[in-house]
Amino acid sequence: MNKIVAHLSGSAHVPILLCFLVMASAGYSAAAERTPTTRTTRQELIGAWRLLRIEVIGPAGPVIDPFYGADPIGVIIYDPSGWMSVQIAGRHRPAMDAPAARPTHETHRDARLKAAVLDTYYAYFGTWDYDESTSTVTHHVKTSLIPGETGMSYAQTVTVDGGQLVFTTRRQLAGGAAVQKKVWQRISGPEG
Repeated sequence: MNKIVAHLSGSAHVPILLCFLVMASAGYSAAAERTPTTRTTRQELIGAWRLLRIEVIGPAGPVIDPFYGADPIGVIIYDPSGWMSVQIAGRHRPAMDAPAARPTHETHRDARLKAAVLDTYYAYFGTWDYDESTSTVTHHVKTSLIPGETGMSYAQTVTVDGGQLVFTTRRQLAGGAAVQKKVWQRISGPEG
């Protein structure tokens, strides 16, 4: 390097040398500013979390989540023994009275109301595991509000930072690929 600098400093290549030094210095500064990222540990996931928001970024920018709508609510719980449960509901669910008993027959109106109630709520429970090397949490569904999900597994990239847990997944929307982030706030657990 010193031979190159000595050779270039006495010639018309000084602007090239200065450009090279500026670029090398900028690269060094950027590398020095980066701090090593700490990986989320399994222990950090354990506890109860409430849903703060769901962000969906589609090909044309941010969109409202097509299933839950704007400002959904929810809770997710990770137990240290490896069990988990999640529930998410849309904010604007239809009103429905709690029946005294399961009805033996229903009207068409009752069926439509039940469908609307089901379409604004999501829940399942099962077991979970975590791969720290890839920051991936996987839920293994034992039972779901949607029976067809029983036995399925869902993997999501996860980070925990400042008391918030963030799941990141890629999904398809009508307009193309999107990135979905579910942001949760710790309610209880090792740090709560």
